[in-house]
Amino acid sequence: MRAITAFTLLVFALAVQAQLYRWTDENGKVHYTDTQPPASAKNVEKKGKARVSEAEAAAAQQSYALQQAVKNFPVTIYSSKECGNPCKDGIAYLKKRGVPFTEKAVATRAEIDELIKLAGAPRVPVMVVGVTTLKDFEEQGWSEALDTAGYPKSGTP
Repeated sequence: MRAITAFTLLVFALAVQAQLYRWTDENGKVHYTDTQPPASAKNVEKKGKARVSEAEAAAAQQSYALQQAVKNFPVTIYSSKECGNPCKDGIAYLKKRGVPFTEKAVATRAEIDELIKLAGAPRVPVMVVGVTTLKDFEEQGWSEALDTAGYPKSGTP
């Protein structure tokens, strides 16, 4: 019965650990650890590395405040090839501040119609924070909207 319990616990531990090492000491004894083995270890094998998607890894690195802001007030920026510096400056500002956003490039008639319905004119850049729509890039206005939505002031989580 003890052997079954020990085996079950070992299997569970292997499933839970993000990184597990199997190694042999100088006496030939096999060890399983979650820390790197000593330099004298032989037959070192890495086992059970967890697979995490890029999205999960990025979410794990985000602060709680940023996660909540993204969930409750997603940011979308509308831009176009012809927009030039205003769009570039707006996007650069969002990146500098560390705000995750979706960019929608307006090019087709349907996209222009969507922009007119949203912002009242076919003019970019337009930033949408949750349900708040801001026309043109003006750093103070964008900053206030992001602050109100709860986005951290810097890109550091």
